[in-house]
Amino acid sequence: PAGPAPRTELPALLRGYLRLGARVCGEPAHDPDFGVADLYVLLSMRQVNPRYLRHFLSLVPA
Repeated sequence: PAGPAPRTELPALLRGYLRLGARVCGEPAHDPDFGVADLYVLLSMRQVNPRYLRHFLSLVPA
């Protein structure tokens, strides 16, 4: 009998979005052109930790 399926890691970009408080809004869609799964991700800027906003906005040139 086969054992449990191997564990896989979330891609770094998706982990970052989730750390910011983003929500995955539905099932993944297969993208055959790139051989990946695309996800609809929603991020409310009002709910992002202010520490992250300061960090990312400091990277934007004035």
